Amino acid sequence: MRYIGRKTNLLPYIEDIVLKNTPRKGIFCDLFAGTHSVAAHFKKLGFQIISNDLLCLAYIFGRALIQTNAKPTFAKMRNLPDTLPSSLSDGMETYLKVLNYLNRLDRISDGFIFNAYCPGGDNKYNRQYLSNSNGQKIDVVRRRIEEWRRDNLITEDEYYSLLLSLLEAVSKVTNISGTYGAYLKGWDARTYKELTLEPITPIPSNKEHSVYQQDANCLIEHIECDILYIDPPYNTRQYITNYHLLETIARYDNPSLYGKTGLRTYSETEKSAYCSQQACLRAFAALMSHAKAKHIIVSYNSEGIMTETEIRDVLREKGGVPELIPIDYRRFKSNSGGDFGNGRIVREYLFYVQTK
Repeated sequence: MRYIGRKTNLLPYIEDIVLKNTPRKGIFCDLFAGTHSVAAHFKKLGFQIISNDLLCLAYIFGRALIQTNAKPTFAKMRNLPDTLPSSLSDGMETYLKVLNYLNRLDRISDGFIFNAYCPGGDNKYNRQYLSNSNGQKIDVVRRRIEEWRRDNLITEDEYYSLLLSLLEAVSKVTNISGTYGAYLKGWDARTYKELTLEPITPIPSNKEHSVYQQDANCLIEHIECDILYIDPPYNTRQYITNYHLLETIARYDNPSLYGKTGLRTYSETEKSAYCSQQACLRAFAALMSHAKAKHIIVSYNSEGIMTETEIRDVLREKGGVPELIPIDYRRFKSNSGGDFGNGRIVREYLFYVQTK
């Protein structure tokens, strides 16, 4: 999934810091986890993971990839009709039958996503985030997953696995250039594809991992870890706005919408202080004051609200002089070249400090 701030390209640098400065074991905490690419990497390396993010869609990533340690069996769903060969094995047969069943459901035209975000829906703006067909399919699949959960036909692990399959499928057919803050005036080629759910493969592990959906500054007071990785938002764009469509599918709560682009209304508690010019540095300093970790790694962007000097000063209170690793990379460019600039080179900072 395309996601602003995803740290896949930084993983070798983060791993290098960890391997050089810490034992290759213990608890690794990813406090602003997003799509959980960093948490997933360190789960594969054998760490016990604590991960967190304020968005529901991010929590779904965490539950399906981090807290879940084994592929779903869907034991209660073995009598579902399907058209797949019975020779499928390795525990995946019923899982694939479930996905096949969802992919073949008849579409509905009375669902929230179709009516709010498709041109054929009941909205005065004729929004075109999704084709009519895919919007209708999202609604029927989302309803069926919720019904199965309500009727206790699937486990919580299976529920979140199906939700992540749906979210990943949606991201491949949406009519956007980069984020969901606006849709394209024309139709992108991807929107003509049929929405199709595919299997999610959890990372195997024999450890118990914890995933939270909380304000990071509240959660930090109740957890301890060996390595604390912090990747807060660095600009004033709220993630709940940038990813409002996926967040609404994740919650499926039929929210009040406003404006041409159909943004969901949200409360002050759903906003991140790290996206505020006035509150960001104060929130970061408070977070660090409560952090209980032996090693702290912070990633931040050179175009961010906080300056390199400000971050250094806060981290210095936790240990000695922070180590700084600057990494140059080409800034993400959307299809339209709009919100994400012209692909120019910017700098990512990695700060490391061993606490006192």
